[in-house]
Amino acid sequence: MTVTNRKSLGSLLRALLPTIWHALTFRNLTGWPPEKSTRDTAWLDGLRGVSAFLVMIGHFGLTFWRAWTYDAPFGANDVRTQDGPDNPREPLYDIWRLPILRVWFSSGHAQVAIFFLLSGFVLSWSPLRGMRQGQTSALGSSLGSSVFRRWIRLYLPCFAVAFWQMLELRVGLRSNITITIEKYLYMQVWDFIKYSAIFANPFTINRDDSQYIHKYDWTMWTIPHEYAGSLLVYLTVLGVSRCNSMRKRTAVLLLLAVSAHIAAQWDFWLFATGILFANYVVAQGGFAQLGYDSSLLVRAVWVLVLIVGLLMAGIPPKAREYYDRHGYDWLDRLVPKAWEEHEGGLRLWWCWAGILCVTSCAHLPLARKFFELPLMRYMGRISYMLYLLHRVVLNLVGAPLTAAVYKPFGRTGYIDFSTAGDGKVGGNFGFRCITFLIYIILLMIMVPLTFLVSHWGEVLIDAPSTRLARSVDNWFAKGGEEKVEETVKLDTLPSHAVHLSESPAPRSGSRAADEAEYEDEPLLASEEPHREASERQHV
Repeated sequence: MTVTNRKSLGSLLRALLPTIWHALTFRNLTGWPPEKSTRDTAWLDGLRGVSAFLVMIGHFGLTFWRAWTYDAPFGANDVRTQDGPDNPREPLYDIWRLPILRVWFSSGHAQVAIFFLLSGFVLSWSPLRGMRQGQTSALGSSLGSSVFRRWIRLYLPCFAVAFWQMLELRVGLRSNITITIEKYLYMQVWDFIKYSAIFANPFTINRDDSQYIHKYDWTMWTIPHEYAGSLLVYLTVLGVSRCNSMRKRTAVLLLLAVSAHIAAQWDFWLFATGILFANYVVAQGGFAQLGYDSSLLVRAVWVLVLIVGLLMAGIPPKAREYYDRHGYDWLDRLVPKAWEEHEGGLRLWWCWAGILCVTSCAHLPLARKFFELPLMRYMGRISYMLYLLHRVVLNLVGAPLTAAVYKPFGRTGYIDFSTAGDGKVGGNFGFRCITFLIYIILLMIMVPLTFLVSHWGEVLIDAPSTRLARSVDNWFAKGGEEKVEETVKLDTLPSHAVHLSESPAPRSGSRAADEAEYEDEPLLASEEPHREASERQHV
């Protein structure tokens, strides 16, 4: 290498060093801390993040603990393993099985209800606010853009994650008895494509239960519900956009939600309730107007509503072949017949849990401040990837990690299963304390690791999917703005000239100050609707 070449290389390295150093900062590597947000709805990010986190905790628990009794309530009997004179049935008295406390361990079904309710809210928030202000001229083009982008925005990250799961199967990193390992890779890829097409079929709205499941990753079963619910929101918003009367609009939205409830269309009920709730918050002037001037009695009522919601969130599934449900069976008598096909009627209570928790938190300023904390908003930013990728982390790390942690404590197979106790499954008080210590150790390793993977999933999968959806939409609509505008000016919509997703205020120098309210929010992911600032910046 000549002297000139060495000097050129040295100059290049010196020029690149600041860039490389900047890229290796803690914030770039982990996404922490999150950027500050001044939005009135910022607490919803935190709530969405906490819900995704609790879904993750539930799935981790099903792997760490004995799965057949993981959801069992306090005082339940383990029907499967506790029997006979040598091991008589004894109630499961783990303290975390108590009502409300069990929300941490076993409330995934209620968290799904919160996801759908929030989606109904955020997808309709900006249009309803525009209707309140008489700004509906661009509603047609805005909804058209949202519909066009929605399929890409929701399903592309799912395809990426499921494809990785397929590769794991091929190289033996995980097993799935329902999937046949094909002889050649191209045959496996073709099998993946076929099941992805069934999973993401946009023409299949009301599906059989099996059609919601992606063969290579069952965790994503909520996404087809999300897509169908999104279309309901867009259609509903378009339908009520011509109505200038808040009372009439509220009556229509209430009728829609009640009809879905009576028909036991639980997903559509939650989305419709989200629209109704957004309409209510808009009428009140935003979240800032909720709760701050309430009397002590009114706040006490909302606290009581929150407690009832948390109690409902912890209602255990029916699994009589594994455990009994003392104290919960009486709820079965209150379930309408139409709801019995949905988890034996339990889906009704889990949906009510989500509704009560969200509406009560909205009226409690302290609860909203809790969800605005940096950790909650951080989980909200990575929530979609946290939801999609936590099973990947568990598949890759879970088995070797649990084997390494269990061995020093004499545990085998499950965190709460060992002959080191008193001869019975579950053991004595000391045994249970050590069990909980092991659980804390596992979470201290798994949770940060999952957060890190989810952050990079957001950077490499989620954000590019958002940008791609926006780019495809812009390409499709390029040169057609005048035509769209002419269509909007017809009698189908009122004529006002302000785009709903754009703020009339001038842009500030701060990204946080320029954050828009929601327009096109997927199940868990966050997507800013500003045309100019829609693509996320990763610093």
